[in-house]
Order: sequence, then C-alpha cells, then structure tokens
Amino acid sequence: MELRNINTFLHIAELHSFSHTARQLGYSQSAVSSQIAQLEAELGAPLFDRVGKTVRLTDAGQTFLGYARTLLATAQQAQAALQPARQISGSLRIALADSVCSALPARPATDATTRLCPQVELVLHSATADEMMQWLGTNQVDLAYTLDEPLVQPSIVRALDIPESICFVAPAGHPLAAKNAVTLEELARQEFLLTERGMSYRDALDQVLEAHQLSIKPYLELGSAALLCQMVERGLGLSFLPEYIVRDALAAGRVARLNVPDCTVTMRRQLFYHKDKWLTPQMKAFMELGASPRPALPANERSTGPLKRKAEHTNEKPRRLPSAAFAYDRRTKNDPWMISSGWSARSPHRRHGPCADRRRP
Repeated sequence: MELRNINTFLHIAELHSFSHTARQLGYSQSAVSSQIAQLEAELGAPLFDRVGKTVRLTDAGQTFLGYARTLLATAQQAQAALQPARQISGSLRIALADSVCSALPARPATDATTRLCPQVELVLHSATADEMMQWLGTNQVDLAYTLDEPLVQPSIVRALDIPESICFVAPAGHPLAAKNAVTLEELARQEFLLTERGMSYRDALDQVLEAHQLSIKPYLELGSAALLCQMVERGLGLSFLPEYIVRDALAAGRVARLNVPDCTVTMRRQLFYHKDKWLTPQMKAFMELGASPRPALPANERSTGPLKRKAEHTNEKPRRLPSAAFAYDRRTKNDPWMISSGWSARSPHRRHGPCADRRRP
C-alpha cells in the first residue's frame, strides 16, 4: 500500500472531486483514478461512490479515513525519528490570515524557527478561515495562524490562544487625540480607512456601530492592515486596527490611540493543527516560540519598556501635525505615496501580500 495513494485518497475525501485533487497534487486525472483503483483493489472494497459529478465516501471509505490519516502521520514520525537531532529538515507550511500576514505577530517565531532549524523550508500561505480548516484536513499545511473569534472544530487542535485588542488610531496631533474619551457619534463624522468587510475585527466594528444605529463609510478599504497604519501615520485618516499592527507607531508617537469606551473589541490570536497530525520538531519549535510573551503597552500608550528604548535608540521624534492638516481632500488618489504603493481612493481591489510567496531561510 503506497503512501502516495493514501495521500490522494485523503485529498479526494476532503475535496469531493477527482479533478480538483489532480490539480492540487499536480497529477493528471487519470493518474488519480488509477491510484484510487489500486488502493481499492488492495483493500478489497470501493472507497468512493461516483454518481454523476458527485463523489462521496462509501461506508468502507469512511472507515478507512481515520486509518489513512494515522498511516500518514506514522510515516512522517518514522522519517523524523531517523534524522539526527540537530539536522532537522523538511518544510514547515503555515497558513495565515491577512490580518496577521502583513504585520506578522508570528514574525519573531518564524525568524527564530529559521535560526534554530536552518535546513527547514518555511512556506507561508495567505488564507481565509475556511481555507485554513480545509487545508489542515487535507494535510496541505501544517499549522494555521489566524486572528478571529474563537474557532472550534472537532478535528482541529488549538495550540495557541492569545487575546489581542483592537483599537481606534488617529494621526499624531489629530484633535480627537487630545480627548480623554471619544464617542462613537464623533467617530462617525471622521474620515476612515478600514480593512475590507469580512475581516474579523471589521465585522465586529460594524456590529457595534449597528447596535448604536451608526455607521462608518470609509473612503478607502484595503486588505493590508500594515499599509493602513502607514496611511494613518501620513495623516490620511483614522482606522481600527489590532494593537500589534500599530505598536511601533504608537511607541514612536507617530499615531495616537483613541479611548472609545463604547467600543471594546478583542480578538483571539490562534494557532491550529489537525488532531491526526504528527507534530514535527519544526512545528513544536514554532508553537513554543509563537507563545513567547511580547511586551505590552501601558494604559496611556506611552511605552516605558523595550519599545521606548527602541524609539530612543533610533532617535525618532514624534511628528505632530496641526489641526488644519486634517481638513484634507478626500481625493487622495493624487498622493504620490499612494500612487507608488499601488492604491487609490475608493479602490475595491486588494493587493496580495508577501505571505503568499515562498521563501527559504
């Protein structure tokens, strides 16, 4: 019984399609059919019902599914056990949500994993929550890293669950930055740059506003939270972003965090793997490093710890803009920086970040 055939079987069981499996694995459809036919002959039972264009597991196929996952996991475990302890090799495939891709909170973990496991190929994929769960089920990725509400699925193990606050930020010197508290009504009258609808914390913001019978109509929506932070620094508007995205800008005084008592949103930074997945050494290393504590900002957002020392080391001075600077024209499409960045006002498009690429350490 070939492991290649078992891997193909698992993909078909998840995708319910021979043709989609062939495309994902780089086989011809006839090769996929041949592999399943060989597996069915070895097991002495049909594994799939093929009626028209639908593909479903038979009772025998459903029974074999758990064993197939165990067989692949055992094979991976055996390969790793035969490798010298200090010669960890192979790959580490991580699916990431856009919200953690652009300003990766896992960056220290990925860098440290690369140093500790120099022979490991690190592969990052940008994905939605649904894609992550599917890829974990078909063993297309080893780990899934997301920022969302708590996600629960019987076949998925949560290895990391850390709260991350989401905050309103304004350019340094904005009139609202001097206020002790800002109301949602005041925010609704401001110019906003927001992430696209469908992202976890954007949806949470819309729900809070709807509960107060208010709405914010951003003049620009982007998929990149890091780029939004840069635009806020340039005085182009306000935004609603995870604290880890704006942490350095807050410490350097380039943006200001607004205190909005009526809107307190916290998401969970979560790391998942499939329950039948054998944990490779590189997976364990990444999970341990990803859970390492990061310095938190004090309540008044003036850093007194490592972040402040970093700002002092770089001799960065807070950039304060006059109030008049915020009576800007909404036609930001003529801003040279935005043109060079590939964005324009009211752009419905999103640019895919570097996490879709593959990089070798």
